[in-house]
Amino acid sequence: MTSAAAEPPGAEKRPVVLLPFASEPASRRDVEDVRSAVEFARGILEKGGFSPLPFPLSPEGLSRPASLAGEILDKNPLCVFNLFEGFSLDSGAEHRFRKLLEDLDLPCTGNPASVLRICLSKEECASLLKAKGIPVPPGVALLPGDGPEQAASLPFPIFLKPLHEDGSVGVDAHSLVQDELSLKESLARKLSSFPSGIYAEVFLPGREYSVACLGRSPCSVAGVSVIDYEGEGEILPFLDYGSKWEEDSPGYSLSPKKASGPAAARAEELARAAGSALGCRGGFRVDLREKEGELYVLDVNPNPDMTPEGGFLRQCRESGLGGEEVILLLLRQALEDHKERDER
Repeated sequence: MTSAAAEPPGAEKRPVVLLPFASEPASRRDVEDVRSAVEFARGILEKGGFSPLPFPLSPEGLSRPASLAGEILDKNPLCVFNLFEGFSLDSGAEHRFRKLLEDLDLPCTGNPASVLRICLSKEECASLLKAKGIPVPPGVALLPGDGPEQAASLPFPIFLKPLHEDGSVGVDAHSLVQDELSLKESLARKLSSFPSGIYAEVFLPGREYSVACLGRSPCSVAGVSVIDYEGEGEILPFLDYGSKWEEDSPGYSLSPKKASGPAAARAEELARAAGSALGCRGGFRVDLREKEGELYVLDVNPNPDMTPEGGFLRQCRESGLGGEEVILLLLRQALEDHKERDER
């Protein structure tokens, strides 16, 4: 793995690293949590000799891209450490902001706008992975006006999740449906909350794996964790929104375990293949589930939670990479990638 040491900044002036985050009147818990990641990265970058600058980003600001571009350039950043994950009512802002940074030709950590956009669409991501020979559960996109008959090709149980969201937004106790009646009721409820669409896919009942990846193809695997729901008592057999973001949720205390053995090796193999197929770089996480001994890719998260208590950095620690090392490694990779593009 590449050394995590960033280039030493000049003593006379500390280079600015911009830390964008969502600033809105009322945020969902997952959006608000980004502020903790900003503060975490800020402390590490300050200690590393940089001048980290938190950069609040509002929906109104992003709606005026020329003005926003001027604000960013005025800061003269060496790099943008991109932790922005969109707004509570606009997840697509994530890839639009990244595209603005690309148009400004600024070094930036994490995945490019094209990868952020594809991964936000459950249908598009699954279709691309399937075309590359990577196993994914059968699924279909359902739009307002569609009914259970549009998912007739899928055997029960079926899992429902928003077509264009991440962070387990919209995933709850009504997401897993066992028959046509519950499918009809849950689909109608979810389409009213997420009119851009719902993705229905065959539910896989086995263990769930998560693979933290760093770098670009071929990426380095920083850790593999597993959840065996059969041994976790009376909780939902999947991670819902509450299990990730609400402390009073029954699944919030769920603690994934470090995975090993042939299944973990296969999860690593599929995660690398998925990252390569999508063009991922920087830090990303691949989630998989098991059915009858076979693993399938469920999701690719191209902008994972970077809080110190989050799953991504926990997995990195398990492989011997501390949070400070990961933050500086991501910064170094962004600067190196930008330099290579300029040289080409």
